[in-house]
Amino acid sequence: MCYHYSITKTASEISGRYGITPAPVTIDPEPLNYHVNGFKFKSLPVVYKDYNNDHVKLEFMQWGLVPGWVKGEDQAMKMRSATLNARAETVADKPSFRAAFRYRPCLVPATGYFEWMHHKGKKYPFFIYLPGRELFSFAGVWEEWINEQSGEILHSYSIITCDANPLAARIHNTQKRMPVILGKNAAGVWLDTGENKDSRLGLLKPYEDSEMDAYSISRLITSRDKDPNTPEVVEPYRYPELN
Repeated sequence: MCYHYSITKTASEISGRYGITPAPVTIDPEPLNYHVNGFKFKSLPVVYKDYNNDHVKLEFMQWGLVPGWVKGEDQAMKMRSATLNARAETVADKPSFRAAFRYRPCLVPATGYFEWMHHKGKKYPFFIYLPGRELFSFAGVWEEWINEQSGEILHSYSIITCDANPLAARIHNTQKRMPVILGKNAAGVWLDTGENKDSRLGLLKPYEDSEMDAYSISRLITSRDKDPNTPEVVEPYRYPELN
């Protein structure tokens, strides 16, 4: 699963990474998101292809996908908690994600994500990232939902998960899942809905663990008294009992 991640890049940096020109001047990702909790349903940067002009675009969308067929605001708000993630095994066929998989794939920029290890009845938080803290892409899908009462248009997204690689499985040692991370070449294929279904599904696999790294962090991430969206949340913290 992936309910917590980090995105500590500006709109300009994100735009440069994905070749988006000009950089969107109306998007301001400050303050930087050192820790995003999915159940806060924040609006965060998402990269997608506008098929009207074939341009790649950057837009803030709300995490927690609301399918276009949902009726009523109450149902839409309840739906979000169940759609923060989509499973690679069912994303192409499950009603909540089927249309989004076919027509609206997206990339979710990130600089790392958080997961918990279970050890002797306790949970220990870890930060998982790519060497150099480089910006990378989760595979995602997005949707457009119209509030029939207010006329408001909501763009929302889900992050796709798959079986964990050995590194991620050692940390997320209960469910053994991880978000799908796409390399640069795979990211371009993922956004191209002209590719056949099997080709795109073939991208939804564990990322190479030799190209990832991780370390334990403090329990600031779950603090009720302190703000976990600070640089300190991603600082290494050693638990002697995990040695």
